[in-house]
Amino acid sequence: LPTHDRQTNVVAECPCCGNGHRTSKLRPLEHHETRAGAAELRSRRLAKRAGESEVYENLLEDVGPFNAQQDEIERQIERDAPISAEKMDLTPIESDRYEDLAKTVLEPDRRKFEEWAEEYAGLYEDAFETEVSTDRPGDELFAEEIADDLESWASRADRDELSRGEVTLTDQQPASAAAIVDLETTTVTDLWTALFGHDDVRAALAQSLADLFGGMEPVECYDVLEEYGIPFWVRSHIVNVARGYASDSVTCDGPADPRRVVDEIIAPLPENPLAETVDLLAVASLFDGLETEPVIGVVVRDAFVDDVRRDQRVDVCDLLAVLADACSVRLVGSTVTLGKVANSHRSDLPGVSEWCNRNREVQQIDAAQRQVATALERGDFAVTMLRELSRDPNGILSYSELYSLYPGDDDSRVRQLVSEYVDLELVDRFGPRTDRKVELLPAGERVLELYETEIARQRSISDFVSGGGKQQQQGRVPTRSGVGGEAEADAVTADGTAPYRTRYMAPDEHAAAAACGQNGGVTLVRGPVADHERRTRYASYDPERGEAVAAVRAGGPLPLTTSAALALASPEFVDRALPADKLESIDDPPVIVRDARCIGGASDRALEDGQEFRETLIEWGAEIADMTTKLNHGDHDALDRAQFRSEIIRSAQGLWGTITHLLDLFGIDVHYEIRVPENTDQDDLDALAKSIGYAAAIQSTYNGHYACYRQLFEDREDKRRTAFTAQVDAADPTGSLIPSFVVRGPDVHRLEDSLRTYLESPTEVHDDAPEFGVDIPIRTDPGRDAYDAAIRRVLSRKNIRTTTEAVSTLHGLVATPHDAARVLHRRLSSEAEARDVRPDELRRALQALEPIAILPQLGSADRRTDTAGKIVQTLLAADDPLSKSELAERAGVSKKTVYNYREQLEPLGIMVVDEGGYRIGLSAPTSDGRESRTYPTAVGARFTEAVDAVLERRLPTDRYADPDDPIGGLLFWSDGDPPNPWALLDHPDYGPIARLARRLTNGQRTRPAETAVLMGPEMKQKSLEGAAVSASAD
Repeated sequence: LPTHDRQTNVVAECPCCGNGHRTSKLRPLEHHETRAGAAELRSRRLAKRAGESEVYENLLEDVGPFNAQQDEIERQIERDAPISAEKMDLTPIESDRYEDLAKTVLEPDRRKFEEWAEEYAGLYEDAFETEVSTDRPGDELFAEEIADDLESWASRADRDELSRGEVTLTDQQPASAAAIVDLETTTVTDLWTALFGHDDVRAALAQSLADLFGGMEPVECYDVLEEYGIPFWVRSHIVNVARGYASDSVTCDGPADPRRVVDEIIAPLPENPLAETVDLLAVASLFDGLETEPVIGVVVRDAFVDDVRRDQRVDVCDLLAVLADACSVRLVGSTVTLGKVANSHRSDLPGVSEWCNRNREVQQIDAAQRQVATALERGDFAVTMLRELSRDPNGILSYSELYSLYPGDDDSRVRQLVSEYVDLELVDRFGPRTDRKVELLPAGERVLELYETEIARQRSISDFVSGGGKQQQQGRVPTRSGVGGEAEADAVTADGTAPYRTRYMAPDEHAAAAACGQNGGVTLVRGPVADHERRTRYASYDPERGEAVAAVRAGGPLPLTTSAALALASPEFVDRALPADKLESIDDPPVIVRDARCIGGASDRALEDGQEFRETLIEWGAEIADMTTKLNHGDHDALDRAQFRSEIIRSAQGLWGTITHLLDLFGIDVHYEIRVPENTDQDDLDALAKSIGYAAAIQSTYNGHYACYRQLFEDREDKRRTAFTAQVDAADPTGSLIPSFVVRGPDVHRLEDSLRTYLESPTEVHDDAPEFGVDIPIRTDPGRDAYDAAIRRVLSRKNIRTTTEAVSTLHGLVATPHDAARVLHRRLSSEAEARDVRPDELRRALQALEPIAILPQLGSADRRTDTAGKIVQTLLAADDPLSKSELAERAGVSKKTVYNYREQLEPLGIMVVDEGGYRIGLSAPTSDGRESRTYPTAVGARFTEAVDAVLERRLPTDRYADPDDPIGGLLFWSDGDPPNPWALLDHPDYGPIARLARRLTNGQRTRPAETAVLMGPEMKQKSLEGAAVSASAD
């Protein structure tokens, strides 16, 4: 073979094994100037290996050198070759004498038998087809076990489980290194190729393979390689190395040579079409057999951070981290460049944090930090954040993790606190905008230590919560906190000290409330409300959507009206939704604003000076807060308590209505969420319903200008005289409710009847009222459109698209849109590139729900149960299928209960039961699960098909197949009428499961239950639209 040019990649075929080899990778055994001479050297070596050296020496004496040998061998081959049969005529003499006669005699009979053969061919070949089976019953006996073994054998390493080491950051290249490579526009495969372009790296890995596996038994070697996660196509080559070292005389030639494995198999690993990044990481972990760490220098250029995609940079960082477990990996670059790497990949590269903190000397705590420690309070999220960061092994948490720890669901508060801690150098933040992370710095550790060892110990042990995560008190204290005790029932919290406060609403809560709210209507949402928010009112404003939301917790008229008014009159909300310049831009004449709209505080001066109008609204709220505080303290002068309460409620209703009308003037959609506590007394619920009716009347308009309460219900003649009287249009005698009301709580079904009554007639209509009314639609269930809107809003913030299947699944399984929005907001991270939401993500998010928030509709109408939720939640969290006993034990229910719910959940595909056990019908959060995209079988099916599956499972066969059966017959055509599975929706036994099937299937009749009431006098005339609807109904 030619060896003078080592860069020539000529492929030579081995005469022994037939395999091709590149000449640049072959190691020459001997050299000669001529081809004939090299061939003779090779002949001598082969004769020696075969033990025939003496024979070859005799040949040299008789024939001469290699050229003469070649001529002699070719002459002998030609001389001794047998005569070819093709060159000889072996036909017997006169064998064709009777050929014509034979054809004449035999041909007719031959054709006769051919015809018979065709006629009877295959006549009885299927005679015993039904009697004989070619199936082999035992073929599938161990198929599943074999498949599992094969899958395990070929499975890849778990990327997160690979051992990692710390890299070293420096501004100087190492003086002596096994390799120095550049990170520029470099991918992980480029880095791999560059590393293994260095002979020292190859030699180090070959030595590590020999030290790790040399002398190991093949079976043990295979097991160890499987634990490492080494690709299956690489394992056999390393096992050959083990075999070579295990023999009596160690041979490192051929397949047993570890250097050959590195050169021919591992170095070109990225070129293998089967190889993935995780395979490179697993193989890189094989360096850990070395006793001395080789030094690898990695020079980082700005282009690596600026021009390479983040996911590709993460792959490179992971490879460097794995190599650093056995090698001394040194990142070389300028301080600016390394700072960029640290900002983007601090959590991907162990050791970077130490470099970031190297200039932060350990020192005594300064006055500012001591002041922070002293200001920390028990249960405060400021303490929780420091504790959780300290508990993390790396001292790093993502923003989404911090959001999930915060009890008030207010992301802006978390970001504000992080900013404050950054300014104090207690924490540092880093990473891209879509995946920001927070790291605890040494100063933060010292502040926490000071608080835990000195400050907290000086207080009662009950003054702080050691757990961290979900406390009753919340971090931000707004203006005038501690005043405004809105209700005696809610006046004292568990510790008796928590003040009332207004908070900005979390994005998921805002999204859910707005999604459930229907313009000018009322929606009842039956679901739990958080207990920790009992003294907190919420408000938020979305300028892009032109949308305002306020949420209050209320079990009676006083907390409802005062909390709503104070939330809207908070300086933060007013400045966002109704800033001074916007208030100055009101175009309506002052007389219309005051005497038609009945907007309070709208003096001529206030309408000209927006700042004065703003201060009027805020001061109005402050006066109401002072009044409620006085009420709680019994300081109400000459008025008795009931009269003073009425004054507060009247003033709060006025402020609430004023701000609502102002928001409407500027075209802002308004949604109010009223959170009703559990077990509220029925008398209190009735009083609450009446207060909502009053608010609806005050916050309704006719013809866009006239406040309906003043027109229809005002009992003060002086007020009616100063107000303009509406001129009613006979073609359109109906007004509209400005905001939507979302009434939410576990007992809202107990509020429905009285709410209808007071919405229709909050009080008596006065005698001179104009003849118009207000149509108010009422929904008793938020419906699929509310789920769709809430999910879409939350996911769009994360650059994730919703899907029909996702909406159907969440609509079916989750109690309220609020629950769905909350877990999606907290459990899903933002994406750099838009994509569809996956079922495995839904499964991971649903694990955060309380059992009562999962399938509560499977209980009775009056009393919802969490039993089904416990079973489903257990299956959501299980990594593997569970037996019935395991499922019952983990869920805390009986095996009989598991069986009963299996009868309902399995036909719809929510629960899947097979030979492996019980599992949930959603993709698992694994690589295979992400690809499978599995949903419950009812999702995407027709409602009739889902009901059919339920009845087939639950009805006896004779009833299921009987067209006259009252249940089974619903699926048959009868007297020309089509099947009517919808009749099951109101059935006492099958109604809950039928309604669940309807939610999952997105059937045609999934519109929420909706009715309407007409607030105001009895109508002698109807709007044209109302008359048309009435006529069509008749």
